Amino acid sequence: MAMELIDAYLEEQRGLTAVEKFALQHDQRKIPQDVPIYQDLIPKTTPGPGQQYAFAVDLDRCTGCKACVAACHSENGLDEDESWRSVGLLQGGSNIPATSSRNVDDQQPVIQHVTASCHHCLEPGCLTGCPVNAYEKDPATGIVKHLEDQCIGCQYCTLTCPYDVPQYNKKRGIVHKCDMCISRLQAHEAPACVRACPNGAIQITLVEAASVRENPAEYVNVPEAPDSRHTLPTTRYLTRKRFPQDMTSLDFYAVKPQHSHWPLIVMLVLTQLSVGAFWVTGFLQHSLSPSLREALVPYQVLVSLGIGILALGVSIFHLGRPRYALRAVIGLRRSWLSREIVAFGVFSFLVTVMAFSEGMEPFRNFLAQPFKDLLGLSTALIGALGVFSSFMVYKVTRRPFWDHPWTLIKFLLTSGILGISTILFSTIFLLHLQSLEATAEIMKEFGEGFCWALMGLTGLKLILETAIFLHLGDGKSSSFKKTALLMTRVFQSVTLNRFLLGISGGVLGPLFLLTFREGMSYPVVCGVSSAVFLLTLGGEFLERYLFFRAVVPLKMSGG
Repeated sequence: MAMELIDAYLEEQRGLTAVEKFALQHDQRKIPQDVPIYQDLIPKTTPGPGQQYAFAVDLDRCTGCKACVAACHSENGLDEDESWRSVGLLQGGSNIPATSSRNVDDQQPVIQHVTASCHHCLEPGCLTGCPVNAYEKDPATGIVKHLEDQCIGCQYCTLTCPYDVPQYNKKRGIVHKCDMCISRLQAHEAPACVRACPNGAIQITLVEAASVRENPAEYVNVPEAPDSRHTLPTTRYLTRKRFPQDMTSLDFYAVKPQHSHWPLIVMLVLTQLSVGAFWVTGFLQHSLSPSLREALVPYQVLVSLGIGILALGVSIFHLGRPRYALRAVIGLRRSWLSREIVAFGVFSFLVTVMAFSEGMEPFRNFLAQPFKDLLGLSTALIGALGVFSSFMVYKVTRRPFWDHPWTLIKFLLTSGILGISTILFSTIFLLHLQSLEATAEIMKEFGEGFCWALMGLTGLKLILETAIFLHLGDGKSSSFKKTALLMTRVFQSVTLNRFLLGISGGVLGPLFLLTFREGMSYPVVCGVSSAVFLLTLGGEFLERYLFFRAVVPLKMSGG
């Protein structure tokens, strides 16, 4: 019995890997030299009406050798750190309790390699999100192609694709991705990954678009894959095995920080500050005495305008090809990023008109007051549309931490908090340049109300931000729990400083102004109000930093 067991182990050790078997068959000329086997892995006909090309993967044949990855890399001349195809690993089975109603095999540990590339979706997230129309879905083949000469390197498609397919090339300043080796298919040859697989695990098939729409769950149907209803992918994964219920990716419990995107952080915070400052200025315009209104409103409009222009200028630094930034409005029909850019562009233009009509003597009486009121209302609404567009830019990525109504509420609260702190500080500073005695009048006329509003908005926002920590007690490692873990472990100091700045600037500072408002000298009032502005601004920058760094992205199964 012992000898039989030893013989069995020795025989198993003598087994060849998939690559070795393929090489042996090739050397023994068991594979024809004209290689017709590859032609069996692509359709014999081109797609007909309602059809498109798609990948089909036989998981039972995939051994994780990564020959497909190497072939794709070589065929497309990718850089060393680039890859358009990946091979992930799923594992499970060991934690399933044995029951009399289940097969014994289900309790055994299971591993499964998953090769993946672009799924050439019917409704590609990369295509709908791109602000410059740098993607197109070929009407004849259904292949989603990236137009490199059109790309400006905004990297938004890397956020909107739930499968992490588009890859940003920092050297070239553009994104690119798999095109299913369309030039090979047009020559009736198999794509590089198909040809390279020694087991024939990957092939090209024809799928019916109607079938994909009717049965989206049958496509990219592997454990932990993003919901196929998001973009309607067309890749089918075939297997004769039944995966255990606890099948997870190799990095399921890992928590990984994401890119900070500092230009986007600055742009988001400053655009919301600009809109908030304009909203607060509009409130002052209808509540101040005529003398104070004439002294303050023109300057406050200029403050809003200057910050808005600064925000749009900083956003250009996020682009890989900033000289083509003006292309970003091309995708207005379908991209929320284009809509965000247009909304804030129009907002800045209207604020400029307001600045001329309120502050420049030759233009002050050019518009009648009803038209000025209508212009102010329109500008405020366009600013609100810009903030809403910013929310939608991140909502459509489907990342749970972003795809939540609280994101919109937090964006609006940022506008209110920074708008109040900015106008309070700039008002006191500007009035001091004109009249020292006006400081007390300002605090009495609207400063108290601003302090109460600032404390209320800051308190509400901080409460909303702490809600994420409730997920630390989740039994399952959800995306919200991973975000909370990142904030309390990897970014513990950032999180702590964010709340310290928020409380100091948005609660304690205004409370100090309210408590000691009687008899405070100008230097004290100016010093405290400037501290309130700087602390709240710093707190919002840190909040937005965590917004990008602690988010958990969607990705293809396997890790």
